[in-house]
Amino acid sequence: MSLKSRASSRARLLNPSQQDLRDLVLDYLMHNCHTSAARAFMRECGVKQRDADGDETMTTMSGRVTSEEDLRALEERLAMGELRKEIRNHILAGQIDDATDLLNKHFPNVLSEPMDDGSEPSNSSRFEYLPATSTDPTHLALNLRIQAFVEAARTIPLPYYPPGSEAPLPHPPLLSAAVKAASSDDGEDADMSDSEAEQSNAQLLHRAQSLYSEATRLPRAADRAMYLVELGQVGGILAYTVPERSPLAVYMTQARREAVADQIDSAILYRAKKPTISRIELYTRYTGAIWSMLHDKGITVPPRNKWPAGVSLPPGQPSETKATAKDSGTSENATPSPKKASTDTDTDEVLPPFDLRLFLECQRSS
Repeated sequence: MSLKSRASSRARLLNPSQQDLRDLVLDYLMHNCHTSAARAFMRECGVKQRDADGDETMTTMSGRVTSEEDLRALEERLAMGELRKEIRNHILAGQIDDATDLLNKHFPNVLSEPMDDGSEPSNSSRFEYLPATSTDPTHLALNLRIQAFVEAARTIPLPYYPPGSEAPLPHPPLLSAAVKAASSDDGEDADMSDSEAEQSNAQLLHRAQSLYSEATRLPRAADRAMYLVELGQVGGILAYTVPERSPLAVYMTQARREAVADQIDSAILYRAKKPTISRIELYTRYTGAIWSMLHDKGITVPPRNKWPAGVSLPPGQPSETKATAKDSGTSENATPSPKKASTDTDTDEVLPPFDLRLFLECQRSS
């Protein structure tokens, strides 16, 4: 990158335009599948027009023209967001088979295509973020099957209410024979016969055996060891009449569904060569890491006359300073040397770490 380009990028970073900020908001909405809000935001920030060739364009509030190709790309991303949201909702509602069907139909490479270690997001830039969880199709397929086993072993329905909805999504049928015991504990009539209970237990046992068999066929020894340990713990829920009230209840929580949904969503984006987190989250993580590193290394605040225009320190706890005679209270440091006295300035303040919570609180109160 040339010096001129670097200077231009730095100036834009320190003084973002209104359109730069709108792009961050739109990227956040689209990345998190808030498609209705994204469409409303686009309508608010731009007006569709026709160019000389009759092609549809969008003129933003900043005057920048968006081409038909850009609009088509936005629509494709919105459509992808709708599918991602549908898959996520299925997983969060425990409908693992439905989620798997949608993955195989619309994103088949997530669960079946061999990993390509050279995969990178299509919009490559200086800042990139790799998923924190595995995107290996073998791992993803097995994780979904394990979650399907958990859902089948559930004895107490766990409803999921999508954001803004007052009605829960339908949950899959409960196969576990313990439904009888759970219903009895709640004072309800149990209508599961002994033969039905035996059949449901047999189905769960068959699922567990199938999972073990699949885990032993994993090509990498480390993966086999990891999943056999995982299955040894998850399979333990069969030993409890009502696993939701057992020491293994952690496997029956909504948090576990969310973890699986997050992993699948990251894999969809990764395999589609799209960023796996929003730009604003990436910038926040980057900012936090840089400021924390500077703080941990004890880097002091440079003289204020060297700060770029508009720059300020992030809000934080009371500033840390290097030890002085007042701080230490020792006679050895009570009278600093002439050289030290001439060099000690307010730059002894250590750069604070970036605390997102404090930053947001300050923004709200300002």
